[in-house]
Amino acid sequence: MPNETFPPCLPTLSDPARVHPADGMDRRTMLRLALAGGAMSMAPFAMAQGGTPKRGGTLTIGADADPIGLDPVTVTAFSSFDFTSLLYTGLLRWNAEMKIEPDLATGYLTPDDTTYIFRLRQGVKFHNGQPFSAEDVKHTFERILDPSNTAPNSNLFSGIKAVTVVDPHTVKFELKAPSATFLSYLATNPMGSIAPRGVNDLKTKPVGTGPFVFESYEPNQQLTLKRNPDYYEQGQPYLDTVVFKFFKDQGSLASALRSKAIDMTWFKDPKVSAQIVKTTRDLVSAPGKTSRTFPVWMNVQAKPFNDVRVRRALSLASDRKACLQTVLGGSGKVGAMVPESQVGGYDGVSPMPYYKHDIAGAKKLLAEAGHPNGIDLGDYIVVAANALDVQCAQILQQQWAAAGIKVNLKPMETAPLLSTWLKGDFGLLSVALAWSADPDVIVSRLSSAHPHGKAMGMDDAALDKMIVDARSILDNGKRAAAYQAIQKHIAEQAYILQIYQYPLRWEAWRGYVKGYVPLAANIRSFVRTTWLDQ
Repeated sequence: MPNETFPPCLPTLSDPARVHPADGMDRRTMLRLALAGGAMSMAPFAMAQGGTPKRGGTLTIGADADPIGLDPVTVTAFSSFDFTSLLYTGLLRWNAEMKIEPDLATGYLTPDDTTYIFRLRQGVKFHNGQPFSAEDVKHTFERILDPSNTAPNSNLFSGIKAVTVVDPHTVKFELKAPSATFLSYLATNPMGSIAPRGVNDLKTKPVGTGPFVFESYEPNQQLTLKRNPDYYEQGQPYLDTVVFKFFKDQGSLASALRSKAIDMTWFKDPKVSAQIVKTTRDLVSAPGKTSRTFPVWMNVQAKPFNDVRVRRALSLASDRKACLQTVLGGSGKVGAMVPESQVGGYDGVSPMPYYKHDIAGAKKLLAEAGHPNGIDLGDYIVVAANALDVQCAQILQQQWAAAGIKVNLKPMETAPLLSTWLKGDFGLLSVALAWSADPDVIVSRLSSAHPHGKAMGMDDAALDKMIVDARSILDNGKRAAAYQAIQKHIAEQAYILQIYQYPLRWEAWRGYVKGYVPLAANIRSFVRTTWLDQ
């Protein structure tokens, strides 16, 4: 490898003088990187609240779902991400301003459009005492890309051509083509989280390099994490213990926060959040970004969903604005595949194919498809634990009935629902999509190469090409146009019905909880900087 000096941090576009020829990075290279992952910044984290951090104590967080696995390579459920974000770290991460910064890496070089060379922190240990090295990075991505592991993120990293260990503290990624998504994926937990070699059963006994160490898990009760004494950021974390307590409904979470049985939680229902903030003293709250969408997935390889006229009829029979107003009280917007917080996200008002509520038009399409007297579509599966999703599904059931479309609403627990989704054993199914590192994470689910796309029977060569092409566009303006075109294509074919978009979380915590910053990513990685002023 050439004798190169790795920058201690990622330079910003506003400071091109920090990019030196000796670093192997010219201004053009940094411009390319900034467009790929957003303007890079290593500005030190500024405490959200004043005061000097205090060490010790236990932070109790209310959660509405148990983890479904804790292995970052195989985990699929969003309910696990709060835990993986504290147990594992990656080469890069999102800072408080949602800019990408180094984490396990100290910096990187890009000698060309398809090569990334990362210099790694030295002296880092996994929770089991095993030293972290470039071999662990290579091992992690080999696991992700190994078809036998059925890793949900394998498609996101399918553009990797090779991962090479240059030396114990240097790793090189070679991509098949330029990628606008690669850095974002590396920075997002658990997508880019690094797992150790030679450790089995990470699903139930996680071992990472994160600020907290797994202590215990009692299903339906609580999960306990302890401070990692070997964590590599000096002084962090401040807390001794983090306890997640599990509650089955929003009302129980609100009561626990009000009584101080928990110190922090988040709400899915904006109405519940608004009420507790209004009625409880010494409470800090922060709504998240509009990042969640409520979709209706269709198995397009199964009859009658293989007929585009039936799918379009469902779309026309859906009154999206009525769902939004009834379920969320207007706290959100009409949704499409990509929420407005993303590059190319839908603004909630622009015309979209088959979005107009048109019962007569829906009936006409059904008649053309050979169903003049209506149609029974069988089971419509929805997440039982999410009251908002169930309510929206009930409203859709009523709306579709007006067009002669009958469905049997079938609430299902999260774990079996996710399994059903991946197996393709469904006709209609709703499971929400939350914030992601890049719009590609969302739209790629409809690619024929993605596990979910395969399960749905997706076989649209034009859409596949649009998705692949969008990944390599480094200019954000052009990328936005590409994803808007993708969304219109999806709506035109009605592969999936997107009903509305809104913030995934309305976070709330007691005033004595200091140093915490909610992220658009909807994970709690900044528990590492949290302290208690009691």
